[in-house]
Amino acid sequence: MEQWYVLKTVPRREQEAADLIKRAVTPGLFKECRVLRKIKVFRSGGALRFLEGVLFPGYVFVRTACPGALDKELKCSRDFPQFLSITPVEAADLAFLENICGRDLERPMGVTRLTLGGDNRIIRADGILSGYVNRIIKLNLHKRFALAQVELFGRVQPVLFGVTLEQDPLMPGGYGGVCSGRPAV
Repeated sequence: MEQWYVLKTVPRREQEAADLIKRAVTPGLFKECRVLRKIKVFRSGGALRFLEGVLFPGYVFVRTACPGALDKELKCSRDFPQFLSITPVEAADLAFLENICGRDLERPMGVTRLTLGGDNRIIRADGILSGYVNRIIKLNLHKRFALAQVELFGRVQPVLFGVTLEQDPLMPGGYGGVCSGRPAV
């Protein structure tokens, strides 16, 4: 039975590692290989910019029915010195990942549109962050991000969510998890 696994690798070399797997691993040992992406929001010259970035630096996600054979091939090959471990993705973690990146983990985590009250408290969150508003540990409205504590990969860790405000123009292709999958400016 196929399951998702996470491979720990060198941060900032995730795509290189994923490309190496796709090119060099025996065909049939895996079905999907992904570097999970997110839409990052930032302001430049007063305008909002939307770019794609890596959601979890240092991690590559692989769906396989043969984790032992895949692990053995990765360890035996000199092409793969950067992989430290292969770990199954637990059901709760997979539910979170599917919620933010889609069933096949193929789309970038979208941006959440916030409606704020007069005291800059969140009244409404439309998008991925809506289920984690009560877990926000930092909200930076100027830089358009929220940092929320999420139980993921066996520990509670901060996850960065991109946000826009009600008065901001809509991101091309939508917001809240729906985007074209390409950098948007």
